[in-house]
Amino acid sequence: MMRTLATVVAVDNGHITVSCKQETSCGHCASRDSCGTGIVSKAMPGRSHQINIATTETITLGQVVEIGLSERSMLSSALLVYMLPLLFLIGGSVIGQYVFIDLAGSNQLGVIVSAAVSTAVGLMIARHYAKRLDGDAAYKPSLIRVLGLPISADKLINAASKDSE
Repeated sequence: MMRTLATVVAVDNGHITVSCKQETSCGHCASRDSCGTGIVSKAMPGRSHQINIATTETITLGQVVEIGLSERSMLSSALLVYMLPLLFLIGGSVIGQYVFIDLAGSNQLGVIVSAAVSTAVGLMIARHYAKRLDGDAAYKPSLIRVLGLPISADKLINAASKDSE
């Protein structure tokens, strides 16, 4: 199960809304200072996502919770969103190559149009199936545990203060 921490931003009857920052693994390695992608990830901070989660626990505003999503649902969603349009792009290119170049002896414009149209069809099919999966409980994050209120900045002790230099 993939897990992350989130902060409760709204509490409704039987539902909570949590906010979590999108994090990338980029920028956490040893070469983050010399890598171009690591520098870009520092310059552009992660986005914050708000997610509604059904729960029966009593949770207050501002608490930190751990939410999770199964790897199976994440992988199948990634396959649907990324691989299906890519397969349609490749298939459209191959069909366009056969029809417009091999049979008709035309130029590459027909191959490009065929690839673009088939990619659009693949995206529409992926969107259709994604909407069908939206209501499935296996594709929604679940509340794993409630961790409590976050530690406020004024209660933190800095071990490396100016006095210890």
